[in-house]
Amino acid sequence: SLVRASAMRRTSPPGKKLSTLPRIESSTVGLDSIEAAADAEHRAAARREMPGGPAWREAAERASAGGSCELALIERGLDDADVIALVASLQREAAGSALTGSRPINNVTSLDLRGNAIGDAGAAALSGLLRGEGCAICTLRLWGNRIGDEGGAALVSALARPNSSLTSLDLGKQGQPVGDAVAAALASSLPRCACPLQTLDLRYCGMTDKGALPLAAALPRCRALRFLDVRYNAIGATGATALAVALGRADSALRVWVTSNAYNDQDAADLAALLSVDPTTAPLAEGQERLWF
Repeated sequence: SLVRASAMRRTSPPGKKLSTLPRIESSTVGLDSIEAAADAEHRAAARREMPGGPAWREAAERASAGGSCELALIERGLDDADVIALVASLQREAAGSALTGSRPINNVTSLDLRGNAIGDAGAAALSGLLRGEGCAICTLRLWGNRIGDEGGAALVSALARPNSSLTSLDLGKQGQPVGDAVAAALASSLPRCACPLQTLDLRYCGMTDKGALPLAAALPRCRALRFLDVRYNAIGATGATALAVALGRADSALRVWVTSNAYNDQDAADLAALLSVDPTTAPLAEGQERLWF
């Protein structure tokens, strides 16, 4: 059975009053102090759901009986130190299970860390987790964090690990434009990717033609990839054209979303005309079944 060890979102549960937060003595305190007090409470709650906390223990015990575990810590204000601690705990559990020969109790198949404050150090720790022997994570969601070029490249490089189980990766909307660096790392990792990565979300990553071109060159060799979302970036007509042409040479099951980028309506019309001339890409110009531009 699927076990969900899920931390609550930042909204207060029914019946919970503000008075349950750490007391603020000054009656003239500003909103920043109130926010800090609320964040402290939310961070404490998040840690209770991390390995070692009651919710995790219950999920781990049930997972050890043969199920899988989905761990969600969404919008909890978690930073690099929190994620490093989380990864260390998961790795300790795996090492202990290997020594005893018992079934791993950290059977996490989905890790949802959207909307936190994870940076490069936390991303590097997660990359190490993905590279670990026996890692069972299929879905990793990191939308809305603060991962930079180094962290994004580290995560993507883990895709080339033999016997990786990752099928879905969400790196959208980081606090800085990491799209080009991530795309370059993807271009290197995806063609030799041993994992069955099927879904890749790179929306709002600031990707330009500089990143789209090498990514497009790698697409025809990505056998498992089924959905690539690069909407809301800064890809121009050159990058969009390269992605479209590459899609015509890629597996027929691949879908690519390129809308809401840095090309205009005339560029889109020119692209459609170009695609219609080449027999390998003509079907892409006739409808929006595989390419949205």
